[in-house]
Amino acid sequence: MASIIRQRIAGSLVLVALALVFWPIIFVDPDLEDSIVLDPMPPRPAIDESPIPAPKSHRDRIETTVAPPQVDEQEQRNADSATLVKETDSLTGDAENTLPEKSTLETLETRTEAPVIDPRDAAGHAKAWVLQVATMSSRQGASNLVAALRKKGYTAFSRPLERNDQTLWRVQIGPKLERAALARMKPKIDDALGVNSVLIRYAQ
Repeated sequence: MASIIRQRIAGSLVLVALALVFWPIIFVDPDLEDSIVLDPMPPRPAIDESPIPAPKSHRDRIETTVAPPQVDEQEQRNADSATLVKETDSLTGDAENTLPEKSTLETLETRTEAPVIDPRDAAGHAKAWVLQVATMSSRQGASNLVAALRKKGYTAFSRPLERNDQTLWRVQIGPKLERAALARMKPKIDDALGVNSVLIRYAQ
């Protein structure tokens, strides 16, 4: 009998709790808050679309005070004439087939003296050197020769020049600060490619 009374009391408490929860939801009108009023969108800001002048280059300011490297233009023209070739395909084939790997020409050795580096020129620029292998009228031929030289491990590149209303392409190896290192390569490269390469100062 006592358990039935306890169950009824517990049920009554549950009903009272539910009534307290749901009474405001069902029978009490909610307070109506003021409606939200959005301010009108402000006007689009004015944007200055006038072109911006190019920034000043420090290089232009420096170039007027620093002398350029002293490169002998006549010596460069002589090198272009001496290395001018026409049969670019055969030259590329020789580079792929008969040219030795660069690693065989630059063997590691213990040096007892420091490398001989040429002094700076009068303008204060360091002297670097390249071995000019060929001068070509074909850009594709120059690219093929550069690729063949690089495949053998040489640091080769090509650069254009304008001569008598014609674009020519110099193929060079380097640059190196130690001139003797390129001088040691020259006879091997000349024999393998059948050229008369020219050791000349690197012109940036």
